[in-house]
Parts: sequence; structure tokens; C-alpha cells
Amino acid sequence: MSNTELAFSIRLAAWGHRVRGLLTSIAATALVAGCTVQLTAPYNSDIDTQASALQSDFLRFAAEMQMVAGTPKGYYDEHASQYADFEARLMVIRMRSESLGGGVSCGRALEVAKKVPLPLGDQAAPSIAAASPQGEADNANCITILVQLAQNNMERLRSLHQKLCNRSAKVGQCTALFSAPPIFDIFSPGKGDAPSVLAVAISLNELVGAERDIKPPGNE
Repeated sequence: MSNTELAFSIRLAAWGHRVRGLLTSIAATALVAGCTVQLTAPYNSDIDTQASALQSDFLRFAAEMQMVAGTPKGYYDEHASQYADFEARLMVIRMRSESLGGGVSCGRALEVAKKVPLPLGDQAAPSIAAASPQGEADNANCITILVQLAQNNMERLRSLHQKLCNRSAKVGQCTALFSAPPIFDIFSPGKGDAPSVLAVAISLNELVGAERDIKPPGNE
């Protein structure tokens, strides 16, 4: 692992439990509230494997971009096919997640979480609602919502890469985009363009972590 990839991993670990803790907190709340329904979609090994591979490939992409940003090798046209690949893989993961049966919707699970004091539920609800078109979050499971967050962040990064990394862009804009400063909010890219790379990395990290959190014992 390169120093750049190691730095990404350290930052991801520092933010590691806020979204992943959502599923655990919801499950704990269900027990407190006396619920017996399954609150999360069942574990899916394909989603786990595909999300982990995508996370690894994106971190490698981000590390490479830090080295070439600001040069012709960092122009968007040189990397458009990589974004197409990332976005196609996210769509496959999303379709798999949407096809899973069992569990209630993430919106309903959050309603259950609010029945006892759980700050995470109140914190996550607005972001989950904003992650998808009006009303869609009410019917989706929490894994699907995390995929949607990753899709939103990936598309924002792709758009900014196209805008800021080309022959006509101002000097320094592309380098700043891939400088990966600390992100200001785990659910959204924050103010300005610079946190966009880390926003994607974190959302993929949380997707992988959430799937691992619901893995049944013995499936290690």
C-alpha cells in the first residue's frame, strides 16, 4: 500500500462508525422497543464482494489522481471510462440490493429507532431522505440508501473532474479537487469542491462496513 493509500485508509477509519452504527443502533432499538421484525435486508455475499472490490479500485484511482492531477494525464477525458466503470458497478450493487427480500424499509426502521433516545437516528434521517428522489427513501432498505449516497457522491466527483480538469481549467483547480482534505460531513460532500474525493471514499467504506455488520456469524 502506498503512503497516499495509507493516508486514505487512516482517514476512513477515523470516520468509520457513524453510518455503519446506524444499522447496529436500529437493531438494538428494535430489541428495546420489543420489535420482532427484521429491520435490515439480509446479508448478500455478492454485494459484500463487489462493494469491497469497488472500494479498493476507487482508492487506487484516487491515489493515482493525486499524483497526476494538474497534468494532462489527470484530465477528465483520460479517466471518463473509469467513472463509467465505477458507476456501472454501483448500479449493479444497487439492483442487487433492491431485489433482496426481507426486512422493513430504512425509513420505517428509522421510525422505530426514534422510539428510544438514539441521536444517530435523528442525525441520519435528513441525510437518508436527501439521498434519493422524493419518497423513494421510504421504501428502500438501508443498504440501498448507502449505495445511493455513493452514487450521488460519485456523480458529483465525476462532474467536478470534468469541469476542473481540462486544458481550459484554471491552474491549481484539478490539484485542489484531488487534494483530499478532511471532509466536513460524512453524509454530504460539504462546502466547496475539495472534499468530494473523500466523500466518495467514505460512502464506499460505510457501504462495505454496513454489509459486514449484518454478516451472519460463521460467514467470515
